[in-house]
Amino acid sequence: MYGTRVKNVSKSVALAASLLVGAAAYPAADDFYFDYAFFYAPSGDDVVVEVYIAVPLDWLTPAESESGKIYNFNVGVNVSRPSDEAVVASRVLPKTAEVAASENVKAPLSISQVKVAVPPGDYRLTVGVGDVRGAGSRLSTVDLAVPPPAPGPFPSGIELATSVAPVEAGARGEFVKNGLNVIPNPTKVVSDGEASLPIYYELYRLPLEESGRAAFVVRYDVSQLNGRRFVRVERVLEADAPRVVRVDTLDLAGIPPGSYELDLLLEDRDGKAVLQAKKEFMVYHEYTDGELIELKGKFMPYSLEEEKQRRKELALVASEAELAAFDALPAEEKPIFVENFWERRDPDRSTPTNEFKNAFYQRYYYVQEHFTTPFREGVATDMGRVYLKYGEPDEILRSPMGMRSEVTIDTSTWQSEPFEAWEYYTAAGVDNQYVLFVFVDKDGDGTFELDASTVPGYGRLIRSD
Repeated sequence: MYGTRVKNVSKSVALAASLLVGAAAYPAADDFYFDYAFFYAPSGDDVVVEVYIAVPLDWLTPAESESGKIYNFNVGVNVSRPSDEAVVASRVLPKTAEVAASENVKAPLSISQVKVAVPPGDYRLTVGVGDVRGAGSRLSTVDLAVPPPAPGPFPSGIELATSVAPVEAGARGEFVKNGLNVIPNPTKVVSDGEASLPIYYELYRLPLEESGRAAFVVRYDVSQLNGRRFVRVERVLEADAPRVVRVDTLDLAGIPPGSYELDLLLEDRDGKAVLQAKKEFMVYHEYTDGELIELKGKFMPYSLEEEKQRRKELALVASEAELAAFDALPAEEKPIFVENFWERRDPDRSTPTNEFKNAFYQRYYYVQEHFTTPFREGVATDMGRVYLKYGEPDEILRSPMGMRSEVTIDTSTWQSEPFEAWEYYTAAGVDNQYVLFVFVDKDGDGTFELDASTVPGYGRLIRSD
């Protein structure tokens, strides 16, 4: 059996990981979290994928004893090709976690790590946790793009850690690499009480000078996903080998709760960018019992109809993990969740107005009024979905007879059907570029469905000249 590291966290911390993972963590299911990073060997064609798994032990079935509780479970990783589902790499490890009876633990997290080696390519990654005694299991699958080594300087993935410490020469362990014991943070969530973010990464093929050494500047930018930067840190890196192991700890003191992106940039002495890497994570506020009591006093629990309506609205913006967290909350905490949900998306907290929330509800009510059909409510239609995200088009081109419009695009698949083309000259969310959506009435019944656009993921991808 392999032992695992157990981290004591309150239920609110574990829940906060679920509440805030919208863009920052991979929730393997409602019951565990995982993250991964790529690392490259000095020789060989395969890339090592390290998968970090955090399992809240409270959903596992323990063996009770006088000394405490013993949890036996398995963690597994499977990498397959999407084209034919052929398994490229697979590994399952048995795990044991112990919690002493003397420990006052509400929801301990067991941290594990599984490594597999695969050639560069596009895959599906399935991560699983199986409860040995309870015979239950949880699985989740995500797309996995494994990049090949670059011809020039390139980075490994960035591993978020809870701690990094040196070990004695020759020491071995589940989390030991390059003389360091790196305990991962699979939730990708940091408490504002901790206010620090340890990271581990590696750099490869660094260009050295004739002396065999080189100096670089490592710059870390921590920004909200809306682009507002909160932290910029610069370090000097002196390298005497093309491959460098790098550890750092970023001070996050004063950063408000929300979604963040860590942008790592390596520059040479002339200020020229050598390489770049990114990682998303979350900062959350762990409420004290007193704060929770105060918040519960401000918000009345929803009625069943109100709760159903709030969830329907959240589903148009929230991630699957956020919806799962909302569903898991007791009734009295759901209004608090909704309040924090919109606050995290406020682009400017210095003003009393939440512009993001106001814009959403203005569009929501417009869509429900103007795009609802006898068979489908407005937000479930293609036009409603686009309007909800992008707002009112700058121009709408209509052709009831399917004729070509004056916009120069590929109209080969819908010349004969009625269509509408929605143009946005400065569309938010795509770097303020021109975008186009084409809706076609394919059945001639007045229902326009999205056929194509210049935005990936919105129908057939077309090119505008």
